Amino acid sequence: MKKIFSLTTLLLLAIVLVISSCAKEENDPTPIGSYAGTWQLNETSVDFGPSTYSVVISDTASNLQFAYLYGFTQKTYVLVSGNNITIPVQTIQGNNISGVGTLTTTTRIDLTYIVQSTATHYDTVFAVLNKF
Repeated sequence: MKKIFSLTTLLLLAIVLVISSCAKEENDPTPIGSYAGTWQLNETSVDFGPSTYSVVISDTASNLQFAYLYGFTQKTYVLVSGNNITIPVQTIQGNNISGVGTLTTTTRIDLTYIVQSTATHYDTVFAVLNKF
């Protein structure tokens, strides 16, 4: 009986140690400042085909701002959660824009976005940004 009690106690102790050593892993969010800088954008637009140009990403207290995205002179604001990027629906220079993306490495962003220029016309854009 004493042996069964000792084995049971030892087994319970081992289980407690294993469970307590398994700490919940937190996502290591990418610092928003790591996005800031000049990026080369290579995109393919359904309407305009392939193009390459520079985009300047700056950070504010609550979001990022992309300058020159889709050739706009007005900045596009972007939300970041870890490595995930969201372009919330916003109107820029008379066009609605929205999209999603991922920081795939510290120097690469994959981005897909849609530009609605009229009530019925949408341009889908696939882009890869590489940090200079």
